[in-house]
Amino acid sequence: MRRNYLLILTFILPLKLFGQLPVSTDQYLNNTLIINPAYAGSEDALSVTLLYQNELAGFADAPKNKILSAHTPLRNDRVGVGFLLESGSYGINRETSLSGSYAYRMEVQKGTLALGLGFGATLINVAWNELKPVDPGDLLLYDKPVSALLPNFSIGAYYYNEKMFLGFSIPQLLSHEFNSTSGKYKIKNDFSEYNFFVEGGYYFLLAQDIKFLPSLLIRYNPGLTLQAEVNAQLILKERLRLGAGYRTSNKLIALLQCNITDQLMAAYSYDFDLGTVGKFYNGSHGVVLNYVFSYTRKVMSPRQF
Repeated sequence: MRRNYLLILTFILPLKLFGQLPVSTDQYLNNTLIINPAYAGSEDALSVTLLYQNELAGFADAPKNKILSAHTPLRNDRVGVGFLLESGSYGINRETSLSGSYAYRMEVQKGTLALGLGFGATLINVAWNELKPVDPGDLLLYDKPVSALLPNFSIGAYYYNEKMFLGFSIPQLLSHEFNSTSGKYKIKNDFSEYNFFVEGGYYFLLAQDIKFLPSLLIRYNPGLTLQAEVNAQLILKERLRLGAGYRTSNKLIALLQCNITDQLMAAYSYDFDLGTVGKFYNGSHGVVLNYVFSYTRKVMSPRQF
């Protein structure tokens, strides 16, 4: 039953949506560069992050994403640069993306405002020949493997200080669609397929060793239902984070993070569907490792977001 359910999704999604929607991850606070190029350099240090996301656990060929990111400010402290290497799979679909980020930073109202640009390319492979159709003679079936190298661009803005952050971004401006007649992808710039991201959070001091970080992420696409995610995390002695969240797609999220040292962090997330779909899979898992190499200027402690 689970494999049949996933197979239906595999037929529906690849022609248009796969590769156009940014990676959905519960760990966006620990790898904001995924959705906003203006985040580059915001940690005031060379920061390297590894992320693994396993969606729909229990399904064969379910979505899996592996992401390596790195970003740092340059010596003049006005410019931040970063890169993302992403590898994802979903059913018969495979994608590998490499992108760079450039952020220009300026001091505004006791905080930092960064304007960012992302640019890169995605290699798409769709193995239609691996499917086993019920009617092999159906002329409407496409049975040839397809690959394409597609460019992409992102823009964003990110403001932050010691107590809060606010970001706006449009990742992956370009979209594409597959033409089964020509066997090729068509690149297009369609405003109706843009994905708008707005994120924000505030950092509260509850007690000497207890802090509270509520945050909100809103995703909007003109052709899809608006999606919002609300998270709340308790930070204990700058070492341990315990959190929970809710996504309006009817998902509940659990978050756990440990700062093993001042420079090494590990985090885990688990989400599960509260509706009917949740009966068919075992939730989604996310794991993050982050290492901050050396600070470019004197700071009291690592930033909390």
